[in-house]
Amino acid sequence: MELDVTHMVAERDSMIELSGSCVEHGQDAGRITWNNSKAYAAEHPLLTTDDQRDAARAHFREYGAWPLDEVSGWSEEDLQTIMCQDVDAAIREAEPYMDDQDKYQKLCEAGTLSGRLCVGDDGKWYFYLGS
Repeated sequence: MELDVTHMVAERDSMIELSGSCVEHGQDAGRITWNNSKAYAAEHPLLTTDDQRDAARAHFREYGAWPLDEVSGWSEEDLQTIMCQDVDAAIREAEPYMDDQDKYQKLCEAGTLSGRLCVGDDGKWYFYLGS
C-alpha cells in the first residue's frame, strides 16, 4: 500500500523537526521530534482509511522494536505521529538522491537504502507500506 507523501517532500527543508537526532536537537531530541511530529500529524494525517491504518500497524510490527500488542494498542494520534516520523526518515535518507532517481534506485536495489520512498508515474511521491 502506498501513501501520498508529496506534501512532506515539498516541505523537506523543515522535516528535520520531525525526526532529527540528538546531534541536531540536543538531549531532548526524542521529546522535541515527537511533539513536532504529533502537531504535524494532527494537521496532515497520512493514514485516512482503516486499510491504511492496518497496513501501518503491520509495517511497524515488522520492525520488531515494539511488542505486537503495543503496536495494536497505539492510539490514532500515536500511529499518525510515528508514521510521520517514519516517512520523514525515509525522505531524509533519499534526499541526496531525489534529483537522480536512477542512482537512488540502484542504491535501493543494492540494499544500501530502504527504498520505501518513490516517485510515481504521476510525479507524486509515495511511501510504501508493506514487505
